[in-house]
Amino acid sequence: MIIRGAGRCLVGDTVYEVGHNDLVTIPPLTWHQFRPEGKEPLGFLCMVDAARDRPQLPDEEALRQLRANPQVAAFISV
Repeated sequence: MIIRGAGRCLVGDTVYEVGHNDLVTIPPLTWHQFRPEGKEPLGFLCMVDAARDRPQLPDEEALRQLRANPQVAAFISV
């Protein structure tokens, strides 16, 4: 849930505009990233299962697949 500011959020192969009180649902094992836009920081609450949902970075193959979508490539190259 976005609790402060506004920005964009990558979920899988789609980039969404997000703002105050928006709820973002991220399916399991789906690449995601949040970016603030504007002057105010982007703040959000994130609820996860700490034992199951350990942070992971995409490997080279996953990055290649993400970058195949021009919208996603532009988002992650910032």
